[in-house]
Amino acid sequence: TAAVQAMALAVAKRGEKIIMPRNVHRSAINALILGGAVPVYVNPGVNKELGIPLGMTVEDVEKAILENPDAKAVFVNNPTYYGVCSDIKKIADLAHAHGMYLLADEAHGTHFYFGDNMPLAGMKAGADFAAVSMHKSGGSLTQSSFLLTADTVNEGYVRQIINLMQTTSGSYLLMSSLDISRRNLALHGREIFAKVQSYAQYMRDEINEIGGYYAFSKELCDGGAFYDFDVTKLSIHTRDIGLAGIE
Repeated sequence: TAAVQAMALAVAKRGEKIIMPRNVHRSAINALILGGAVPVYVNPGVNKELGIPLGMTVEDVEKAILENPDAKAVFVNNPTYYGVCSDIKKIADLAHAHGMYLLADEAHGTHFYFGDNMPLAGMKAGADFAAVSMHKSGGSLTQSSFLLTADTVNEGYVRQIINLMQTTSGSYLLMSSLDISRRNLALHGREIFAKVQSYAQYMRDEINEIGGYYAFSKELCDGGAFYDFDVTKLSIHTRDIGLAGIE
């Protein structure tokens, strides 16, 4: 939350615009309330059969940029809560071509940086900021996250913003857990997430054999709003009533 709010506050002041998907996390909405920035919402795609929102299409983002050339940044969920990814590389290139920052909310994308056969991580796609929740899929303690920045931003200014968003008396327990989990993933991440992918695929195969249930994967990728999928994510839907569970 603090990382998402810090990157939003670092790029836009009161009255300035940020282009973002309508299914952003509430922390991003709260950042707009705190700083007074104005949202320009892009409706995400929707899979009506599953009843879930998807990512943004490049075309919809481009339309929003052309209609709002004074916007300061484009905000992307990478991935969504359901593991769905937009084409973040093309969106980053598009934002930069129009003088805008690219902000990536990677609350559920820590493992993109450490595993193989994963969707493209935000910073590798050219994002200027990425809020990475290590505590969700990275193994650190709850309330510990990273805010990654590129050399396109003013580090000192970002630090000032962070000081507005969180305590100056940080928890050494939380910071230590970040360092320990980062080291573990740097050394063993590929092995760890290869196992996670294997387990998730095994579960999908078993669930889809039952009948009446559907655990989706990359077969739904369409190059648009469902550009890519995090195969470590396991969503179980019933054919008649929709979402049954998610892991």
